[in-house]
Amino acid sequence: METKIILASGSKQRKLMMDALGISFVVIPADINEKAIRDVNLELRAEKIARAKAEEVADKHQGIIISADTFSACDKNVLEKPKSLDEARDMLKLQANKTCILYTGFCYLDKANQIDYSATAITKYVLRKLSNSEIDNFIKNNPVTDWSAAFSPAYPYQMGFIKEIEGSLTGLTHGLPVELLIPCLEKSRVKV
Repeated sequence: METKIILASGSKQRKLMMDALGISFVVIPADINEKAIRDVNLELRAEKIARAKAEEVADKHQGIIISADTFSACDKNVLEKPKSLDEARDMLKLQANKTCILYTGFCYLDKANQIDYSATAITKYVLRKLSNSEIDNFIKNNPVTDWSAAFSPAYPYQMGFIKEIEGSLTGLTHGLPVELLIPCLEKSRVKV
């Protein structure tokens, strides 16, 4: 019998990445209060949130649980999903032409094979200079409040926002660090 693989996230970008791997999985988003999980160490905070998501789903479902959480930091500001278009505009202006850090917490639970792994993938990135009119047009025509830091380079136009990158590419583009995921799947004997 094939082990059920569960993506504990409703993220369209994470689902796209899982689809690209060509493995069978189901989506069961975790239902946790992410705001209640705090840590001054942002790397640890991202990992704790990803772990809380995985554990919440593992309490109710059997199988391999994969979860992640993503947010950015720029100029000592933590950039999660913006609550409004004005906040999204401010986030994009803040990030333009500056080095920012994306934290992608990752957790993989496979109780049947005694695999319990979590970590945070770090990505340093710089957005190119964005004009006010480009930002206004972008936030008017895209679901910016769905994305951490108000953009998602999983989509071609937004990939063009990126001027420089160092670190996890898929952590940045899809909120799912494949370089951490694939070794875990291999340990679980899941063919990718």
